[in-house]
Amino acid sequence: MAGKPRYNQKKVPLNLTVTPDTKQRLLEIADAMKVSRSELLEKWVKVWSEMESLELLGEFQACFEK
Repeated sequence: MAGKPRYNQKKVPLNLTVTPDTKQRLLEIADAMKVSRSELLEKWVKVWSEMESLELLGEFQACFEK
C-alpha cells in the first residue's frame, strides 16, 4: 500500500513469528481497516504511546495469564 509517507522516518523491516490464527486475525483486522499489516501495527503502537499507559498493557496481560 504505497502512497504518501506518513512518518518522518524511513521504515525498517521487522520479522515476527505468530500462530496461524493470529496471522489470519491480523489480516482480517487490517483488511477491515483498509490498511496494511505494517500500518495496523504502527497505529496500535501509536495508540498505546498516546495513552501513556503501558501499565495497562501489564494489567491486560495479567488478566490473560490466569
